[in-house]
Amino acid sequence: MVKLFAALLASAALLQGALGHMQVISPPPRSGIVANELIKPCGGGNTLTTNVTTYDVNSKPVFVLRPSHGSGNLIFNYFTELTITNDTKPFPLANIPIPKADTYNTTLDFAKAGLKNGQSIVVQAIYNGTDSGVTDQYYVCFDVKLAGISSTATSDTSSAPTSASSSGSSKHDSETSKNAASSIQAVLGAIFGLAVAVIVL
Repeated sequence: MVKLFAALLASAALLQGALGHMQVISPPPRSGIVANELIKPCGGGNTLTTNVTTYDVNSKPVFVLRPSHGSGNLIFNYFTELTITNDTKPFPLANIPIPKADTYNTTLDFAKAGLKNGQSIVVQAIYNGTDSGVTDQYYVCFDVKLAGISSTATSDTSSAPTSASSSGSSKHDSETSKNAASSIQAVLGAIFGLAVAVIVL
């Protein structure tokens, strides 16, 4: 029974990350499957990870997130320090109104923010979501390397966010599919772990 309970807890933790209050579609967040988005400033992922996405500073990449309930606003900041605490100073990038739960494609303009190729930064997303009269803040961070050659960036001529119904580039769609597959693998892994624990019992 103890083993089964432990497996259930592990599965619940993985499912929370894959199906959280602010689902991350792309790019991959620094904490992988986010442990607890209610923990500021990065949802529990406050230190540098191997999930570093490279963009050209002029590429205007699209960050795709899905607030899963409520309404409010989605704030994007960046940090020039790679280890983030609650006292680390954020610099603003975008503030997007969220009228309803949906998938939002937000184009970030790093060059307009004064950033340069060669810099490593942390991008922070905060969802201020109100549901049934209660407002909570959900946090997630992304490690970004700005370089002359972009490995995963998606170019976009508009600096304004668009809803999920807008068409994106095939490269962006491919990246989105890869990240969705990663979340599915995490869920399947959690289910498999639960099944193994039941068999052992």
